[in-house]
Amino acid sequence: MEELMHKTVFYTVLFMVLLVKSVSSHEFVATITKINDGDTLTALVNNENTKIRLLDVDCYETKKNKHAKALQQYYGLPYDEMILKDKQSRKQLKNLLKDHRYIRIEWEERDSFGRILGKVYLDDIKSAGVIDINQYMLDQGGCNKYVPSSVLKKSKEKK
Repeated sequence: MEELMHKTVFYTVLFMVLLVKSVSSHEFVATITKINDGDTLTALVNNENTKIRLLDVDCYETKKNKHAKALQQYYGLPYDEMILKDKQSRKQLKNLLKDHRYIRIEWEERDSFGRILGKVYLDDIKSAGVIDINQYMLDQGGCNKYVPSSVLKKSKEKK
C-alpha cells in the first residue's frame, strides 16, 4: 500500500512538473485511455480523447485497405502475416504502457485524419529514465520506419 502511495505521489508530482515545464503548446503530458495499435494510441488531451500517432513509425495494418495493400507489396508480406505482426506490435506497446497512465508528447502537426503526429515519451519510475516510445517500437515492437505513400506508390508501379 505504501509503495502504491509513493508511486501515486511521484506521478502526480511528475505530471505537475512536466505540465509547468512545458516550453511550448506543442509539448504536453496526457493520460493514456486506449492503445489502438502499434503506432497509434488515444490519450486525454484537454479533457478530450485524442488520437496520437507515433511520428516516423509505421506498424502493419489490421484491416484490408489501400495502405495495407501498399505495405504488403512494399514489404512482400502475405496479409495474414501482416495482421499477426500488427497484433504483436500492439501487444508490445500495451506491455510497455501497462503500468503507466501518463505520457509526454512533443508534436508539430496533425495528419489528414486529425491525429497528433508526435514523439511520445514515457518517464519511467522503474528505470529512473525516459523511454522514447517511438524508437522503442522501431527497435522492439516489430514496426518500420514510416514510408510516405508516394514512395509506396512508386514501389507498386515498379513491380
